[in-house]
Amino acid sequence: METVFTLWLMVNLIGCFMMIIDKHNAIHKKKRISEKTLILTSCFGGALFMWITMYLVHHKTKHLHFVILFPLFTILHLMIFYLLLR
Repeated sequence: METVFTLWLMVNLIGCFMMIIDKHNAIHKKKRISEKTLILTSCFGGALFMWITMYLVHHKTKHLHFVILFPLFTILHLMIFYLLLR
């Protein structure tokens, strides 16, 4: 279980940094990280930190699919953790 938690934490941190980098690139008109990549990262475990980062750096907050999918993936991941801990 410790390994699963460590992997989840690493994916969350990567997702957080991806959101920050994409925000920076958007401001400076540089090559962006695709929305597909951001959504897949959140799907594979990074949703919680990406959701928090989205509002902290005000990035992608007007895109409905991010506003809906990040909380849904977070709930799904928490449910999986609950089932694994039972």
